[in-house]
Amino acid sequence: MITKKTVFSVLGILAIFFIICLIYAHYEYTQLKVRTIEIASKDIPKEFDGKKIVFAADFQLDTYARFNQKQLDRIIDLINKQEKDIIILGGDYTNWTGKIPRFYKGMEKLEKPKYGIYAILGNHDYNSVEKNMAGLKSLGYKVLVNKNDKITVNNQSIYISAVDDLLKGKPDAQKALNGIKKDDFNIFITHNPDYFEEMTNEQKERSDITLAGHTHGGQITLFGLILWAEIKHPWKYGYGLKEYNGHKIYTTSGVGGGAFEMFIRFFAQPEIVVLKLKKVK
Repeated sequence: MITKKTVFSVLGILAIFFIICLIYAHYEYTQLKVRTIEIASKDIPKEFDGKKIVFAADFQLDTYARFNQKQLDRIIDLINKQEKDIIILGGDYTNWTGKIPRFYKGMEKLEKPKYGIYAILGNHDYNSVEKNMAGLKSLGYKVLVNKNDKITVNNQSIYISAVDDLLKGKPDAQKALNGIKKDDFNIFITHNPDYFEEMTNEQKERSDITLAGHTHGGQITLFGLILWAEIKHPWKYGYGLKEYNGHKIYTTSGVGGGAFEMFIRFFAQPEIVVLKLKKVK
C-alpha cells in the first residue's frame, strides 16, 4: 500500500530534481562553445585554402520583459577572439520588435573580418523585416535574400549564397544560385533546414555545404535526445553535420533563444561554428 508519506517523498525528490535541472539549464545557456568543422573540397581555390568562416545563428536574447546583454557580450567576445576571414549570421536576431534597436546597438562591438559579414533573415526577423534590414545594413553587413555574393582574392573566388526564410519569406534557391557553377565553391545558407528537402539535386550539386539554424538544437532535450524542434524533420536536421546522398548540411544549435520566458538550454549547448576550408586534389 502506498502511503501519503511515500507520495510526498517521491514528489519532494522530483521537485528537487526539477530545481537542479532548471539551475543547470540556466548555467548551460551561458556556456558557449566553439565547434570547428573542416570543409575539404577540390572546388576550394588555392587562395582560400586555410581560410576560416565563423557561423552564428538564432540570437533571440530577449523575452517580453528582458534583454540578455551579458549573453550578447559573451557571443561577441567569443566571435571576436576567433581567427576568421568571414562571418555569417544565420537569422533570428530578436523575438520582440521593441528589442531590435538594443540588439543592433550591441552588435556594433562585433569586429568585421577582412572579407566582411554576411547575414540572412529568419522567421522571427519578419516581426519587423524593415527594421531588421535597416539594422543589418547600418552595420555594413551584406544581407543575402535569394542572392549570392562572390569573394575574390587574386582572381580566385568562392561564393556565399542564401535564400529567404522558409516559414515567413519566399525562398528561391534558383535565384540564390544564379551564376554559380557546379565546380565553384559555394556555401549555401538557409535559416530553416527543412528547405534542404525542397532543393533539387542539381541545386545541391552547386552547394558544397548548406548551413542552417532555427532548431536551437532542440533547446530543451531529453539529455541530448531532441524530442521537439520547429521543423518537419527533427531527426534528420535537428542538430549537427549530416550528409544525404553526398550533400552536406550543418544545422547549428545557435547562440541564444529561450523557453518559457527564461534563458535556458538543457543538453543543447549554444555554439558558434568555425568552418575551416581545406583544398584537396
